[in-house]
Amino acid sequence: MLLEVSLLPGSGAAEVLAEITRPVAGRPMRASSGLFDPESNRDAHHVRAGQRFVLAELEGPGEIRHLWFTLASRDRRYPRTMVLRVFYDGSGVPSVESPIGDFFCAGNGMKANVSSIPVEVSSYGRALNCYWRMPFRRRCVIEVHNQSRETCTVYFQCDWLKLDALPEDAYYFHARYRQEYPAAPFSWYTLFEGEGEGQYVGTVFSSQNTVASWFGEADDRFYVDGEEVPSIIGTGTEDYFNDAWNLRLTAHGRVGTTICETKGDERRVTAYRWHLEDPVPFKKSLKVEIERRSFLEVADPETGKRTTHDFKYRPDYCSSVAFWYQRGIARPTKQLAPVEERVLPEVWIEPAWIIDKVRTSPGLAPRNAANRTCNLNRFFYLRNDEVGGWVELPVTLPERGRYAVSVFQNLYKHFGIWKVTLRGEGFEKVLAERLDFRDYLEGNQENWPENFHHGTTVETKVGTHTLGAGDYYLRFECVGANPLSEHPETGEFGNGYSLGLDAIDFRRLSLDDPHAWMQDYLQKEETLLAAWQREAGDTVAALAKAAADFRRDAGAYPHTLAELLGTPHWTGDRTLLDPWHQPYCYREPGVVHPGSFDVWSVHGNSRDPSTWIGNWRNPLALANEVAPGWRVFEGESLEAARRSAGAGTARQQTASYGNAPLSGTGLLFLRLDAPGDWVEVELPGKLAAGKYQAYALPVTSWDYGLCQWSLNGTPLGAPFDAHSQTLGVEALPGTVVALGEGPSVLRIEATGKDEYANGHNAGLDALVLKPLP
Repeated sequence: MLLEVSLLPGSGAAEVLAEITRPVAGRPMRASSGLFDPESNRDAHHVRAGQRFVLAELEGPGEIRHLWFTLASRDRRYPRTMVLRVFYDGSGVPSVESPIGDFFCAGNGMKANVSSIPVEVSSYGRALNCYWRMPFRRRCVIEVHNQSRETCTVYFQCDWLKLDALPEDAYYFHARYRQEYPAAPFSWYTLFEGEGEGQYVGTVFSSQNTVASWFGEADDRFYVDGEEVPSIIGTGTEDYFNDAWNLRLTAHGRVGTTICETKGDERRVTAYRWHLEDPVPFKKSLKVEIERRSFLEVADPETGKRTTHDFKYRPDYCSSVAFWYQRGIARPTKQLAPVEERVLPEVWIEPAWIIDKVRTSPGLAPRNAANRTCNLNRFFYLRNDEVGGWVELPVTLPERGRYAVSVFQNLYKHFGIWKVTLRGEGFEKVLAERLDFRDYLEGNQENWPENFHHGTTVETKVGTHTLGAGDYYLRFECVGANPLSEHPETGEFGNGYSLGLDAIDFRRLSLDDPHAWMQDYLQKEETLLAAWQREAGDTVAALAKAAADFRRDAGAYPHTLAELLGTPHWTGDRTLLDPWHQPYCYREPGVVHPGSFDVWSVHGNSRDPSTWIGNWRNPLALANEVAPGWRVFEGESLEAARRSAGAGTARQQTASYGNAPLSGTGLLFLRLDAPGDWVEVELPGKLAAGKYQAYALPVTSWDYGLCQWSLNGTPLGAPFDAHSQTLGVEALPGTVVALGEGPSVLRIEATGKDEYANGHNAGLDALVLKPLP
């Protein structure tokens, strides 16, 4: 059997493979940090602290096809402190402006490998490749800006095509970084905001948790060409990045998560999504947001008890790079944050460079040794051959606070198991009882040859701790050997006791007391939501009055809210959004008020009608909504007088989650097994003989069918199909019914069901009778 594989038009792989089967216009060019200098290996630029350095000046027309970098610096956060800028056609405004790490899909000053169509990174996050097409008409300037305090070595290549001309409709490539540190309370995070004509093609998003628990219930929203309500709405953070049920380390052509630490109050995450087959076009403007609402977990510092709060605004530090193509040079809507704000405060111990300041047990002699997997290819090596050997490294913390402590272990087959303790004046805390330095990744072929010769460097977190300002020292004490570790000379298993360190990091966290912050947040949220509820209630009341005034003058209620807002009866805002930034809702005839209209705010939760703020009291009881003289019969207060064989009834207390709230939060459930099954309900009490406008309010559900409703033999409209994926309420059209002195009987008879319904059942929320003259 032959399997035919076709590359679909428009796919990234298909376009590339199709392009290389035809002549490529243009002359191939390369700009690089190397020179045609056969006797020299000095192929890098050394960019001083604070220096802006031009890497390339390209004379167009042309198109960049590939960028490659590798960098090295004593500044371990150089991915955040080194800024990449690209300028087109003499503009002083950079169309690309981003910390180089974030541009290459690793945020928060970290490094990561990436495997995607436009961005690929290897060598433990050190070999940076970009394949975004960057056309320019006259000139292109590529520069880096070293905003750290250390010199940075930059190796660079740019492969581009010099062209005769560019198409008139060619867009310019843009990529810009933005962040929000700290988070604005009760707000969404803006990924992108721009004007003009273009198409949005990608997002790199990074988060640094400030409180524990899952951050990613946040939905993405795209507002195209000035929309007040977004036309593109997502379902969650991991969903936007095309994962599901959390994020995990992945690398795919169009989506991936390059950094994904375990859950905690200092978790860091970076994810990317490229809109290659699904770019978001815009003619006038585009705004892209993502919520910041999800779970929160905090611990009471006195009791240690952890409490989880659902769907709250998280105060996480968010940062991102937006990628898009646009006609002309886009004006920046936000300035690049200063380097001091992009990198959070932290204190580093660099063991390889403080050999003369460490203390060891007798007989041990640490060395600054070569190691290609560690920073600047050097590491702290301590040859040790027995349990009990120790080394102490000094550290000074400049201020009191909560610190996330990480040990950057160098793992190797000769290394042992070490206990890590932090000590200071009147302070001692074990950070790790048994930290294993044997290289469990040695067999990973993708790490070859580095880990075989030099080990593997990993960041291992050893907790979050509240520490005072002052002098401390970290004590590493050998407590054993991994059974698979090897003696460096004999190769004997279970006899590797040595130590390799790249660095230790004390990262200052933003919240000293998350529990106190949470209490303050809950109080502010309560105050804010109360104000929003009052605002929504006042607006609903004003809309209801305007609709009543409209009927007084026009003889009928408006059919839509737009019809009302375009009249003198409403003098307020015509682009009407509630405090949750959602439109106010209106229907005529209503369900809650089938004889008139309903108007409401969904209160930020369109699937929970019991919380809606409408022109009714909440919780809803229809007896409170009708005019004097009307009669309301709640379904849950009724019972069957007669029924066919096999039919049955039950009173149920529940809540609707679609269309309208249930009156009294209850209903009468009618079990109907097949067409022809029926139930008759006698209305209690005595009704005056005469004519009534009858409104039946049947319930909808997934196992409900098609039923004929009638009162004293008068059909209440056509058979009603109550099948729905959501539990809700509908109102049948008002029907004039003549009632006599005798009992009044409501009859419900099954007549069929649609192909998707799971049953023939029915439900009654209420029956409303309006006496007629």
